[in-house]
Amino acid sequence: MKGRRLASWLCLVLLGAAAGGCAVADTGAFVRLQEDMESLKREVAAGRRSPAPGPPSAAGAGRTDMTSLQTTLADLASDNDRIKSDLLAVTTRADETKGEMQKEMSRLNGTAAELGQKVQEMQAKVARLAEVEKRVAALEEKAGRGAAGKPPGADPQVPLADLKSPEEMYDYGLGLIKGGDTKKGREVLNSFAAKYPDHRLMQNVFYWKGETFYSEKDYESAILSFQDVVDKYPGGEKAPDAMLKQGLSFQALNDRKNARILYELLLSKYPKSPAAERARQKLAELK
Repeated sequence: MKGRRLASWLCLVLLGAAAGGCAVADTGAFVRLQEDMESLKREVAAGRRSPAPGPPSAAGAGRTDMTSLQTTLADLASDNDRIKSDLLAVTTRADETKGEMQKEMSRLNGTAAELGQKVQEMQAKVARLAEVEKRVAALEEKAGRGAAGKPPGADPQVPLADLKSPEEMYDYGLGLIKGGDTKKGREVLNSFAAKYPDHRLMQNVFYWKGETFYSEKDYESAILSFQDVVDKYPGGEKAPDAMLKQGLSFQALNDRKNARILYELLLSKYPKSPAAERARQKLAELK
C-alpha cells in the first residue's frame, strides 16, 4: 500500500513538472510535497524493518494446542506407570522383609523357650539337691556328729591282732555283717576306716556301714553313711547302690518327697546302672 502511494506521488510530481513547462512551482506546495515524501519514506522504512504479522490461523492454533495437550498427557501417563512400578517394588520388598522378620522371631522364640526349659530343669535339680543336703544336714545334727565329721565308734576296743592286712580286716568285718552280727561288723569297719582312711576299699566300707544301719531300721544313720559314698566316691561302683538305698531309707521314713528326689537323681546320674531299674519301679509306686 505504501509503495503504491509513493509511486502515485512521484507520478503526480513528474506530471506537474511537465505541465508547467519546467516552470518553478509554488514554494510552499513544493515544501509540503517534500515533507509528504519524507513521511512516506519513513513509513516504508519502518514497514520493512518490522513487517506487521498477519492474524494467526485458527486451525493451526488448534492443532498446536492439541499436540501440546497430547504430549502432556503422554508424560503424565509415563510418570504414573513409573510410580506404580516403584510402588510395586517397594511393596514386594516390604513383604519379603516382613516374612524374614517373622521367621527370625519364630526361631528366637523357639530358642528362648528351649533355654527357658533347660534353666527350669537345672533350677529344679539344684532345688532337689538343696533339699537332700538340708535333710542330710538335719540328720547329721540329730546324730550328733562333730565338726571333724568322725563317725562314733571309730576306735572300737576289739582284738584284731590276728588280722595282718587291710583286706583281711575288711573281709572279717563283712563276714560278720552278712552273718547277722551287724553291730560287731560295723565296729570292725570303723577300725578299718581309722587305720586305712585312703584305702581303695573305703567306698565299700561306707556302703556296708550304711547297710548295717538299714538292716537295723536306723534309717537316718543309714542315709548319712550312704551319703559318704555319694559325696566321696561319685564315680565309684557303689555310688548308684548307695543313692538307691538312700531313697529306700527316706521312703521307709515316709518321706516320699525326698525319696522321689533321690530316685530321679539316680536315673539322671546313673541311667544305665542296675540300681536305676529298681529306682524306676519305686518311682512308679510313689505315683
